[in-house]
Amino acid sequence: MGLVTKIKSISSQRQIIKSMVIKNLKDKYMGSMLGFSWAILNPLLLMLVITFVFSQVLKTETRNFPMFTLSALLPWFFFSSSISEATGSMRGNVNILSQFILAREIIPLSIVLANLINFLFGFAVMLPIFIFFNSAILKVILFLPLVIFLHFLFTLGISLLFSVTNVYFKDLSQLLNIGLMFLFWVTPVFYPFEMVPAGYRSILLFNPAVCYTEIYRSLLYYGSGGPIQMWLLASGFALISLII
Repeated sequence: MGLVTKIKSISSQRQIIKSMVIKNLKDKYMGSMLGFSWAILNPLLLMLVITFVFSQVLKTETRNFPMFTLSALLPWFFFSSSISEATGSMRGNVNILSQFILAREIIPLSIVLANLINFLFGFAVMLPIFIFFNSAILKVILFLPLVIFLHFLFTLGISLLFSVTNVYFKDLSQLLNIGLMFLFWVTPVFYPFEMVPAGYRSILLFNPAVCYTEIYRSLLYYGSGGPIQMWLLASGFALISLII
C-alpha cells in the first residue's frame, strides 16, 4: 500500500514533473547550435571511433559493424547519462526540496524522463536506417516499446537509489565515472556476447546492462525477438531496482 500511495503522490504532481523535464532539456541544450542533434551525434562519433579500431586495426569480421555497435550504444548513452545526471540531483536541488513540498522522487524522475526523450529522439532518427539494413526488424518492431519500458524502469530504479545514496556518501559521484567506464567494457557493446569465454558468461549476466544490450541488438540488428532468458532477466532487474 505504501508503494501505491507513493505512486499516487508522484502522479498528482505530474505538471511539476513536466515542467522539470522541460527545464532539464532546456538546460542541456540552451545555447547549443546543434540542440537535439547531439542525441545522435554523441553515439555516432563514438561508433565511428570504435568502428575504425575494430574494423581497420583489429580486423573484426562482424557484418555491418557500425549498425552492430550503434544498436547497443544508443541505449547505453541513455542509461549512463541518466545515472550520471541523477546521482547528484538531490544535492544539487536541495533549495527546491527545502522550499517546496515535493515528492523527492520527482527530482531524479524528471532527469531520467528528459534523457528518455533524448534517447527516443535519436532512436527515431536511426530506426529507419536499421530497417534499411535489415527489414526483418519490422517483424519484431512491436517488442521495442516493451524493452524501452523495462530499460526505463531499471534506469529509474538505479537513479533513485544513487541519488539518495549520494546524499550520505558524496564520493559516489566520483566513483561513478570509474564504475560506468568499467561497466562499459564488460558490457557487449562492441563485441558479441558469444565472444565471451563460456566460463565467464554466467558471471557476466550479473551485469544488468548485458540483458538490455542483448535484447536491443537482437531486435535492431538481427531482427529477432531475442532469447527469453534475457527478457526474464530484464524484467527481473527492472522490478528489483524499483523495489530497492
